[in-house]
Amino acid sequence: MRLRVIALAAIGVSSTSFAASAPKQPSGKWIVNFADAQCVATRNYGSEEDPFYLVLKAPAVGDVLQLGLVRKGATDEATQIDAEILFDESAPVRTSLLDFGNRKLNQRAMMANLPAKQLSPLTTAKTLRIRAREDGVSTIGTRLAVNTSRADEAFTLAQMTAVLKALDTCAADLRKIWKVWDYEKGGAQAGLKQGPTGDLVRLFDADDYPAISILKGQIGDVGFVLLIDELGKVADCTVIRTSGVAALDAQSCAIVKARGKFKPAVGLDDKPSKSAWFQRVRWALMR
Repeated sequence: MRLRVIALAAIGVSSTSFAASAPKQPSGKWIVNFADAQCVATRNYGSEEDPFYLVLKAPAVGDVLQLGLVRKGATDEATQIDAEILFDESAPVRTSLLDFGNRKLNQRAMMANLPAKQLSPLTTAKTLRIRAREDGVSTIGTRLAVNTSRADEAFTLAQMTAVLKALDTCAADLRKIWKVWDYEKGGAQAGLKQGPTGDLVRLFDADDYPAISILKGQIGDVGFVLLIDELGKVADCTVIRTSGVAALDAQSCAIVKARGKFKPAVGLDDKPSKSAWFQRVRWALMR
């Protein structure tokens, strides 16, 4: 196990005002969780009884960072929101958010995968705003609905350089433990006699295409890294190349985590070993 938590002390910061609403102030410290297969930073902007978390998740490799909001919510419905993210008063970054819930955990989240270069203002920004770009929001799946969700939240930021540095340290730790190699340079997995084997191509079916993406004619390539444990199970799936479409990114990982089966890697000691697997999926509509 690799469970480690770093708490970063809260610091009061003056913030830029927005016409719609004043940015929320943090009610707790930044917590960077060095979990067994994930690197996640969270900060509470709500109360202990009604928490509202700003969340950052970093992959073991790649230049994509997941930005999200988590609060209480009891519905399992999933929607895609065309949104924009603003740092202070800079030009908005256009993206899409996956808005989904977990009834068992009584939680609802909005998540976006963003290239690190789009998040570079995080290191110096004093405020962050996430807001919807359209009134119409469509349900992901087979049933479509309108005006099911809205997003317009602003947050005061502080200590972001330290938070991002801690996430980088966590990611480096993940790479070491899970024997993740530099796939872009064509490297091999060090410390393994044999890598994991499996076939992900057959996991995907035409019926898996999100209805909202069909409706909007959305296509794209999704690259992701899987962390495979000693039993051949997918311990984590993180997007490292975003399609720019929240539904396609999320569906890629959801399918692989639910259906993926691997023969585990073999270590230098001839025993099953932790390892990583890189995959790219192309979502395309046939004309």
